[in-house]
Amino acid sequence: MGLRGWLLRQAALRPRVLLVACPYGTAARLLVEAEVDRRGWPVAASAAEASVMVVCGRPGAELAAAVREVWRAVPVPRALVELPPDVPADRVVAALDDAVRTLGDEPGQWRQAGVLATGTSDEETPMADRGADRDGLRLDRLHVPLGPVLADWPAGLVVETVLQGDVIQEARVRTLPADGTGAGFWTPGPDASRAEARRRTAAAARLDGLGRLLGVAGWPAAAADARRLRDRLLAGAMDERGRRRCVRFTRRVRRSRVLRWMLRGAGELGSDAPQRLRGDTLDRARRWLDDVDALTEERSGPGDGDEVPVDRVLALLPGLLTGAELAVARLIVAGLDPDLDRLPSAARDG
Repeated sequence: MGLRGWLLRQAALRPRVLLVACPYGTAARLLVEAEVDRRGWPVAASAAEASVMVVCGRPGAELAAAVREVWRAVPVPRALVELPPDVPADRVVAALDDAVRTLGDEPGQWRQAGVLATGTSDEETPMADRGADRDGLRLDRLHVPLGPVLADWPAGLVVETVLQGDVIQEARVRTLPADGTGAGFWTPGPDASRAEARRRTAAAARLDGLGRLLGVAGWPAAAADARRLRDRLLAGAMDERGRRRCVRFTRRVRRSRVLRWMLRGAGELGSDAPQRLRGDTLDRARRWLDDVDALTEERSGPGDGDEVPVDRVLALLPGLLTGAELAVARLIVAGLDPDLDRLPSAARDG
């Protein structure tokens, strides 16, 4: 086998996973997150530190092109997993097992491992121009898109930014068209019971958003706890022990001084915004925690039946992001957590 082959096999035992969320691919994403957590695999924040790239759902043409670009940045040894929106749990397990075998292949076999063909790109990398900053100085302005392939990022969202240093001077929001149509995972069907509707919208969806927000904030342990509690709710396994875990989780997040310091003042909205969105990112995160506590205590929560239309959330984003530092912008987006699967297909840009 040789030393290099042995090292490859050791690296394959705990690969870093980069998740790519596609529109209407939420169900697949949740299965992958649960299986990756069960295996103890770390989640990659970027392509440069990933070894397994998992595409959840069917990307449209523009998202597929972005996936190919990101795939070129993943270092070898690497493996690509592509999962349809309705993938069953056993196929997720089998696909990740195949990825491990691909990573463990001897050198020389990596390029025959069934990964995505890279091809070439005809697009040019955008160059910097110059523009006046807030003090009237002429500084470089760099055009940088956020998304659509980004860890803990809303599926199908692209924010075109103009940066001076690390401050966003301009922001434009686009939504990518999906490959086909589907239904929002967090929207209960017409036959869903009231209890099931509350379980999905007032708690599980909030925990999913908290998982992304805490991941962007750099608190992976708490993010993992949020996702485990989310999965228990969706499985209908929230017993008394699970409710106690929910209470401990929400209490720990509320008490975090570092998190309060990071979120306070970020993306502040006034009284002209919908009630659910008023205040800053910290206020919105606390409302999510209230929703989780409400279901845990089996009482009506402030988020029941009070969803803000997604197009309204997207309309607010450019104003919130303009003037924000890049790291804060990620927190603002995660704190709003726009679910683009709720957006009518006709409203998506191309």
